[in-house]
Amino acid sequence: MLNRFLFSLLAALIFAGVAAAKTVDVEYAGDRPDEALREAVRNALPDENTPKTALEARRQGRRAAEAARAALNSKGYYDPRIDLAILGTDAPEARLRIDTGPRFALAKVAVSFRGEAPTEEDQKTIRDNLPVKSGRPAIPSNVIDAERWIVNTLRDEGYPYASVDERRVLGDRDAETISVTYETTSGPRVVFGETTFPEEDVLTKASYLQRLVPYEEGEVYDPAKLSLFNTRLAETRMFRVARASLASEPSGTTETGEEIRNVEIKLTERPRNTVALGGSYSTSEGFGVTAEFARRNLTRRGDLLTADLTVAELEQALEVVWRRPNEFGYGRGLVLSTGVNNETTDAYDRQAVSLGAAYEVVQGPDFTYSYGVQGEIAREEDEYGSRDLQILSVFADARLDKTDSLLDPRSGWRANARVEPSYTFGDETSPYVRSVGQVSAYLPFNERRFVLAGRFKAGAVVGADVENLSVDTRFYSGGGGSVRGYAYQAIGPRAEDGTPLGGSSLIEASLEARYALRPKIGIVGFIDAGAVSTDQFSDYSETRYGAGLGVRYTTPAGPIRLDVATPLNPTDFDDPVQIYISIGQAF
Repeated sequence: MLNRFLFSLLAALIFAGVAAAKTVDVEYAGDRPDEALREAVRNALPDENTPKTALEARRQGRRAAEAARAALNSKGYYDPRIDLAILGTDAPEARLRIDTGPRFALAKVAVSFRGEAPTEEDQKTIRDNLPVKSGRPAIPSNVIDAERWIVNTLRDEGYPYASVDERRVLGDRDAETISVTYETTSGPRVVFGETTFPEEDVLTKASYLQRLVPYEEGEVYDPAKLSLFNTRLAETRMFRVARASLASEPSGTTETGEEIRNVEIKLTERPRNTVALGGSYSTSEGFGVTAEFARRNLTRRGDLLTADLTVAELEQALEVVWRRPNEFGYGRGLVLSTGVNNETTDAYDRQAVSLGAAYEVVQGPDFTYSYGVQGEIAREEDEYGSRDLQILSVFADARLDKTDSLLDPRSGWRANARVEPSYTFGDETSPYVRSVGQVSAYLPFNERRFVLAGRFKAGAVVGADVENLSVDTRFYSGGGGSVRGYAYQAIGPRAEDGTPLGGSSLIEASLEARYALRPKIGIVGFIDAGAVSTDQFSDYSETRYGAGLGVRYTTPAGPIRLDVATPLNPTDFDDPVQIYISIGQAF
């Protein structure tokens, strides 16, 4: 009310002669109600202009009386006395005098069942835990909410067709009480029968879909488990339509009298093949093009085969990944991968072939972890010489995503970490452990038009000196995905001729202010920082900083990003400006 008064006063000072909004005055008779009840009445009163006639003031008073009565009823005061008076003639004003009367209490609260009643145990559960009880204030919203509670509790107990057909309410003014009876139909108690899958026009094998079923045949119906089944079907992303529901007719009864209802599945599959294209450009890395081919349901067991091709000035690569979700039960899958790669950067030249396998566990939409093994054969050349290597690694990684969007997050946070012990054979023989982790957070303001985003990344390799590490095991920084304002791999130790050497440890941080000018157009201001060291812990004294501005254009595939950045503490090897164009936010 204070804020409303101040706003009205300000408007009156600025716009002289314009009537300020106000509410009808209220005074209380009898026992003065507590502040919470007075506040509820005040909030219910409509805003009115200053009346010019007694008739207009009376109309305003009647509207206010109706609103006050409704507010009092909602708090359990069903017999208030509200008197309306019109004060003054030249400047008429309505005033309400309210006697709230007694607060009604609940007397008898009963649940009666029509037709076939639930088991005695289930009836006792309903009556003992009913949220409205005799002697408590007769709050209408609580009485209505109890109706929903009865239905939900019965369904949770295995009665999918339960309903409250009628709510009978009887008031006693003299006793100042309300009695409520819920006339309820529970319907039959149901157990899950057979889960039937469509046999025509669906390629996915029933044996695979059966892995998604979260209940057992013969188990008492549970709406949460049926809902979970529908969620699992949707999460496969193989179907345009996926719906699991109880059959309209029972298939039999159990020895104890429960109905057996099969679960019928309706499915419409998506197209099996998808092709996606992307591109990027930066002043240090040049142009790059990416293409992805995806084949869903390759073996009709929900699997996904993807082939990713990258053709860029610094890198040419092909990676093939075969995901077999739910291979070992729901949420536990197998991931097989292979790839060939050729890189020609300022830091090194490298050609490699890799093969890997991982056990992946999806514990919901937010959290995934995996562990596995990877082998690689590589030939590489850098400032330390040329060598042929065979690398065997085991790894464990975890990803936690609490953001609202994968491609363009505006709220929440996400984190990922990976630990990878490796052993290198060939021209170099050395064991080492590489660890890296990153966390980013997104804080929205102004109805999500403004987003403050931050990122922190750290990594280290222990067990071997930097010159004994394969070049892609070392850490590098600089470029559109790390510290903008610097060229790709430009931050960190260098040879005398300026060739990047890479390091054994890394620290990076970024801060972005993102503002949406229009629904599809946004601007960004950012500052990045990064340090790479040959020590196992980065030397902060060598941290490089970059800052710049960017533009975002939102598309269904994610935002198109244009960033222009400059180094804030450059070395002699750094250019004054870097430009980056790609799809997706920087982080």
